[in-house]
Amino acid sequence: MNLSYKGKKIFAFADTHGAHRQIIIPGDSDIVICAGDAVEDNLHGHEYDDFIEWYAAQPGLLKIFVPGNHELSFEIGQADNIRPLFKRHGIVLMEDAVDEFDGITIGSISGNSHIADEDIPTDIDILVTHYPPFGILDDGFGSPEILNFVLKSHPRYHLFGHVHRTGGLSESGKTNYVNISKYKLYEQNRI
Repeated sequence: MNLSYKGKKIFAFADTHGAHRQIIIPGDSDIVICAGDAVEDNLHGHEYDDFIEWYAAQPGLLKIFVPGNHELSFEIGQADNIRPLFKRHGIVLMEDAVDEFDGITIGSISGNSHIADEDIPTDIDILVTHYPPFGILDDGFGSPEILNFVLKSHPRYHLFGHVHRTGGLSESGKTNYVNISKYKLYEQNRI
């Protein structure tokens, strides 16, 4: 998914499940975002080697990764050996964080985190989560906590994946919701 915002070209994707080398990232991208499920399963860390090597070599001044539900080590607290791999290769690993890049504020929510209402920032331009918000392009798998966060923070864009069937679809309103899942495309091509 290509997006131009505040003078920056942004490319975002999710749910490659190991087929990341089939993604073509435009060479003029300023920010590249992966909203998780880059691998199929990982409990040892080596599953990331090819993805990180590929991702680090892609265009973009900023590369962001937000873990998905297939990045199991992050969910079960065993990612201490994996986190440094991203940093060493210049990839920003965002887990329940907010970062600013050249005037664009990007926030992330890992999994179905429970974030207290008083901790919800209201100055986010782009929110990146793996899961969709409840009731929006979610096929019944959305998160009420993420919906609460979006309704209180009002980001301009909410980018997410997880639900393959609605990949590539968007809904507009006060926030533009975009499902950036690529898995549907791979499934159609029998990858």
